[in-house]
Amino acid sequence: MKTFLLELLDSQGADHFAAVRQFIAADASGSFGILAGHEPMVAVLRYGLARFEDGEGQWHYAALPGGTLRFAGNRLTVASVHYFLGQQRNTLLQQLAGEMARTDSDIARARATLTEIEHSLLRRLGELAGHAPAGGLA
Repeated sequence: MKTFLLELLDSQGADHFAAVRQFIAADASGSFGILAGHEPMVAVLRYGLARFEDGEGQWHYAALPGGTLRFAGNRLTVASVHYFLGQQRNTLLQQLAGEMARTDSDIARARATLTEIEHSLLRRLGELAGHAPAGGLA
């Protein structure tokens, strides 16, 4: 069976697989597969698992919080903010869920901090407006 090159890229690095037989993932329209020689394509991947079979018939899973996929010249490139790679799908899904929960928590903390800063600025502007000479802010 013919193979193609797979590159998985994220903010922490990359993994390369020189001989991949097939790759299966999903976008907004549903699941799809890629074999060697596939027509060039680009897709926006949804949250979840992608899987691929290496040249020796071993299946691997990649848990993704979404990402982009590009296939051209018998090279598949998948880029994501972060991914988890392995052969135990349930373990990978748990890792992805944990990562997403941490990210959501970080976003909530950042929003709360921004709200506090905004309130502080509004209070300070109010204080300055109360002490400003007639005609505007000092």
